[in-house]
Parts: sequence; structure tokens; C-alpha cells
Amino acid sequence: MMTEPAAKDKMKVLIMGGGPAGLAAGKILTDEKVSCIVFEQDNGVGGLSRTHSHNGFLFDLGGHRFFTKKNELDEFIQRLLVDELIDVRRLSKIYFMNRYFNYPPTFMNAVTGLGPWVSAEILASFLKEKLRPRKTPVVTLEDWMVSQFGRKMYELFFKNYTEKVWGIPCTEVSAAWAAQRIKGMSLLSTIRETLFPSGKDRPVSLIPSFKYPAHGIGRISERLKQEIEKRNSVRLNSRVASVRHNGKEITGVVIKTREGKEYVETATDYLSSIPVTELIQIFDPPAPAEVIAAARRLRYRDLLICVLMFDSEPITKDTWVYIPDPQIEFGRLHEPTNWSPAMSPPGKTSLVFEYFSFESDPLWSLPDEKIVENTVKQFTRIKLAPGAEEKIIDHCVVRAKKAYPMHEIGHESMLVLIKNFIKKFSNLTLMGRYGMFIYNNLDHSMESGIRAAQNLCGARYDLEEVLKRDEYLEIKYPKND
Repeated sequence: MMTEPAAKDKMKVLIMGGGPAGLAAGKILTDEKVSCIVFEQDNGVGGLSRTHSHNGFLFDLGGHRFFTKKNELDEFIQRLLVDELIDVRRLSKIYFMNRYFNYPPTFMNAVTGLGPWVSAEILASFLKEKLRPRKTPVVTLEDWMVSQFGRKMYELFFKNYTEKVWGIPCTEVSAAWAAQRIKGMSLLSTIRETLFPSGKDRPVSLIPSFKYPAHGIGRISERLKQEIEKRNSVRLNSRVASVRHNGKEITGVVIKTREGKEYVETATDYLSSIPVTELIQIFDPPAPAEVIAAARRLRYRDLLICVLMFDSEPITKDTWVYIPDPQIEFGRLHEPTNWSPAMSPPGKTSLVFEYFSFESDPLWSLPDEKIVENTVKQFTRIKLAPGAEEKIIDHCVVRAKKAYPMHEIGHESMLVLIKNFIKKFSNLTLMGRYGMFIYNNLDHSMESGIRAAQNLCGARYDLEEVLKRDEYLEIKYPKND
């Protein structure tokens, strides 16, 4: 709920969560000379976009590119990192039928790799889908992918990987997720790009390159923290344990430190990028039972990372390699050194393997040594770099809870219920991936934080629309001739 902003010198903003959204909001407020405090429960900022360090090796949790079509946001990052940003060429592959294909699969690459018969089946399936009248609405992720690619290509390339990522059938994932994340990708656009490169108003490609800080994506959050602390503060190891209110406004929050100390912090305005599912459950007095029940029904997919370090020069050329094969437990891997040479010591490299999981899965509680052992075995099996396993010199395992909000069928109604409750509080704003429960990109999260802070200073942005507009799609279109 928006109210008229108070004079900046009378404002004090409490920001819950030290991820990209919370820190971006803090930076804007600091620049506007507004008093603010950022509270982060971890011992470092960045959340899922934090860069980790292990014995001289740097790695992100899965690799996070920065790409935006918004000039304002691009300039914001350029000013923040000055000469730290480098351009990284995007080159991804998918491991399928014991072979490696370009990803997303291009028309000619698929024809060459799969052979004329399977390729003909893919094309026939696609044309059948496009020519037949659709009698039922597109509701599930399976509906959407079949409508865009045809059933044959969906079953060959996309079904297994998507179900590995989410841990549930594609028939239980909302089509709204695909429409937001990968809208514009279709077999038609791929064929058109390959055969008719001069066509107007067509997707040229997914972004061929992206900006990346030379020492990891976490540098964005680290620099934002430094900028905030020129005037305000960022308090680490400080969890929001309770949110007090009077039914119309937030009146204060209870902060609990890692050492067990508790204290109350008050402010005029509150911005939250912590998981909204957790926020709802710490209201004091409690939120209505139906709102709490809705929050408990929303789920996240967790992420487990296994990093193998090698006494070797880079062993791939890829930014990502996708592994849909259900017999291989990890779903994706990347080589940080291909993103920036500074991510590994000279003459060394590493591979980061991503396991999509639930905290309740047996995998999550396996000892690190067993996870490393299984990773090495399966890495050898996919023959990405034969013989490289002999050069492994170190390893590291990291677990990240609540990595991805799950867009399950029916989650929208739960989210509406929660957000309608939040709107009752005139001085509380949700922002970011976790705060808004949306699987968005880094640039989306940052802009939601920026816009939330600007709203406190008098702007009137609709944060929901910020995350829905088509210009965020990662497809470049040429200018009209």
C-alpha cells in the first residue's frame, strides 16, 4: 500500500534481507541520504548470488550472469563496478543420447546430431501442434512446451531436464513460469533464425554474451554493501525473528543475532526480501490462519553444489552444460574459469556441479565425501573431459536452501491471498525473488529493490509490473529496417 512519503530526513527504512534486492534498495536510499539498516541472517551478503571462496578458488552457486535491457540498470551496475566487469561469451551445451548438442538446440545442430529420421519426426510433431486447433487452455508447463516445440522435441530435450530441476512432473508446474522465463523460444523461431537470417521482427538469439564481475557475481553485493556503509549500516548474522504490527502498519521487528541476543528495531518504513513464506509466519500478532496455511503450501526447490578443483588448464569451453539424463544425478555444471580467469589460481580450474533437491531428500543429508565420490563417478561417465578426473586436487560442497520458488499449479491463488494480506500494511513492501515469490533473474531482483526504494522517495512504480514486462525476456530483436 502506497502512502505519501515522509520528508527524507524524517525517514528510517528497515530492510529485511541482504541479497541483491535488499542491497540495491539500500544503495538507492543511501544515495538519497535516507537513513536505512539492512539485516542479513548469513555471515555475508548476496544470498544465492554470493561468490564463495575455497583454497584460492572462487565459485558462484551455479553461475549467475548479469544481463539487462534497461539502460538505467545497466548504468547503475557500470557505475558500481567501474572497471570490474568483463564480457563473457555465452556457450552452452546439453548432454543427450550420450552426445553433446548446442543449448538451446539449434535446428541444424539437431538435424546433424539426431539424424534425418528423428529430425523429421520433430518437425512433423511441431507442425502438427501448430496446425491443429487448440481446444484446451495452456495450463501446465507440459502444455506450454508442447505448444511451442511439439511433443517429440519436448519429450526428447526438455521433459527430463525440467522434471529434474523441479522434482515434480511437468504436468504439475504452471505454464506461467515458462511464459515468463522462456517466452519467445520456440522451434519456429529457431528454424527462422537458421534459414532466414534477414527476417524482420524475429528473435535473433538468446543473448550471445553477458556482463560478469571478474571476481564473481558476489562482487555486486559486496560493492553495494560498501556503498551503503558510507552512510548507513548492514548488519550480518542478524535474523528477523518477529514482525510486530497494529493491523495497519508495521511497528517494529525483533532481531536475533547468531550469538542469541535479541532486540527490537523500529523504522518508518519496511522493505522485505526475505522469503515471504517465512515472513508471514513471524507476524506478531499472527497472520490469519488461512494466510499462514497458504504460506506453508508454497514450496521452494533447494540446491546442492559440489565443486571439483583440478590441476589443469580449463577443460571445457562452455558457460553451462545441461544434463537431462535421469541416470545422472546432477542437473547442470559450469566451469568458473570460462567466466573469468580470476576464478581459479593460475594453471588450475574447477567444475561446479548443481544438484536440484529438496531438503527432505536423502541426497541432502549424504556426507560430503559421498557426494564428491558420486560426482566424480558420474562426471567420468558423461565423458565431458576424459582423463580430467585424474587431475582432481580438491573439492567443496555447499548447500543452499530455498534456492528456487516453485511455480506449481495452484500457487497463484495462494500467493494472491498472501499479497492481499501484506497490502493491509501501509509501510511494508515486498521485493526480490524471495519476497515476491517469483523465479526471476538477478537484474529483476535488483530493479525491484531499486523501484521499492524510489517509491519511498516519491515514485509510483508497480513492482508487480516490473517483473512481468516483455522487455525482460532474454531475446534480442533487431531494429526495423
